[in-house]
Amino acid sequence: MSFNNFALSISRKLPPEFSNKFSLNALKLIYKFNLTKILFSLNKNQNLPSNYFGLDFPNKIGVAGGLDKNANYFHVLGNLGFGFVEVGTITLKPQSGNPKPRIHRFNNEETIINSLGFNNVGSVKALENIERNKKNFSGILGVSIGKGKEISNKKAHEDYLHLLDYFKDVADYFAINISSPNTKDLRKLSEDEYFRKLIDEITNKREQISKGFSKHKPIVIKVSPDESLNNLEKIISYSLSNGIDGFILTNTSMDHEYNMLGGVSGRPLRQKSEESLKFVRSIVKDKAVIISSGGLMTKEDAIKRFTLKADLIQLYSGFVFKGNSLLQDCLDVSST
Repeated sequence: MSFNNFALSISRKLPPEFSNKFSLNALKLIYKFNLTKILFSLNKNQNLPSNYFGLDFPNKIGVAGGLDKNANYFHVLGNLGFGFVEVGTITLKPQSGNPKPRIHRFNNEETIINSLGFNNVGSVKALENIERNKKNFSGILGVSIGKGKEISNKKAHEDYLHLLDYFKDVADYFAINISSPNTKDLRKLSEDEYFRKLIDEITNKREQISKGFSKHKPIVIKVSPDESLNNLEKIISYSLSNGIDGFILTNTSMDHEYNMLGGVSGRPLRQKSEESLKFVRSIVKDKAVIISSGGLMTKEDAIKRFTLKADLIQLYSGFVFKGNSLLQDCLDVSST
């Protein structure tokens, strides 16, 4: 049995939320003792640079927001072979998130239901973690940001602007999370009443930030898979007209048959994510970068996402269930 399969067999026996933390800490220990190459078969194709947003990505395979919420492990994941890692979602103040249990894992169905609710250490501690770990990271770092649970949607833009300012020195790109189903009313930010003001404020702030760096600071919008096609088209069109650089398709879905709170990820999300990718690419053509996420569980899934014209892909549930073997398969796919 490979070390990857041995580690996965242990993780499946542990409670889901504890299992995630245990697995990431195990990877961190392996990294610390320089055992990554010994224990894992690393892909010869993991260094295949591509340029998006004006950034040089080491390869096209990344980690979705939500796995490394507090920026403790992104350098470890980069060492494993990921070309980019998205940390967060980070809020201004620390949040404990929703009551436990809040992650439910169904191994046979390769399905995860989570109702975490932006649990994170907050912007001050997260920035400290990024500054400490980024010197050991050679990939592209995305920072996913979201409003605090106590902030009204009318004032939500203020949180995003403060966070843009706070992480502007360390983020290679920003992911604007308005699509998590686990923070009350967050998804309403995609409605016209709030969305246009949010995008206007964010793009104005981005221009201020970019002047300080003499280079463009990319912004991507993370989209819900549960949007109507009509509203999704509005989101994409208004974003493009205001210079948003790309879209992450998609977050978790509330459209599931499990009798519990939270969004579904894993195999059941595959079809919705593929449909969103196909629809959005038909609108944006080559005017924006599309990062495909959700339901990527196999090598064949990765092939299909690139066939549907995803520029980059992100793993989350697939990595939880398949570990390093899925990463290596995806790296092979991205090299062809």
